[in-house]
Amino acid sequence: MAFPRVRLVVTADDFGYCPRRDEGIVEAFLAGTVTSVSLLVNGTAAESAAELARRHSIPTGLHANLSEGRPVGPARHNASSLLSPEGFFLGKMGFREALAAGDVALPQVREELEAQLSRFRELLGRSPTHVDGHQHVHVLPGTRLDTPRAGGGASFLG
Repeated sequence: MAFPRVRLVVTADDFGYCPRRDEGIVEAFLAGTVTSVSLLVNGTAAESAAELARRHSIPTGLHANLSEGRPVGPARHNASSLLSPEGFFLGKMGFREALAAGDVALPQVREELEAQLSRFRELLGRSPTHVDGHQHVHVLPGTRLDTPRAGGGASFLG
């Protein structure tokens, strides 16, 4: 009896966080240890990471972020339920607590995620191969639909 072929996918996230981390991720990809990356489009090295992904033909997904750094969408110019008074995301626990308390405006979540997707397309010139979430934000109730989509899994707000 023949067994089906299995392919292991090893994704390195936080690509674009900083140049040193990106160097290590690319080294692991070139060595065959990592098979794809997830780009943090609001990371300090997002532009250079996108260039590395293009240069080395690295399969790249979006690492959606609602917990660390500054937003890329409209919230960066206005008061937002996603941000501290200083204009930064609330942090992993701060976001989770605000979401649980009902203090997060879900349309602002949608706006930011759409802006991150748009930024990804600007940086890479194409859609992501996959989407996952920084600090597991993608699994929190309120940031995804609980109804599975065609192809399996839940998706970000619509």
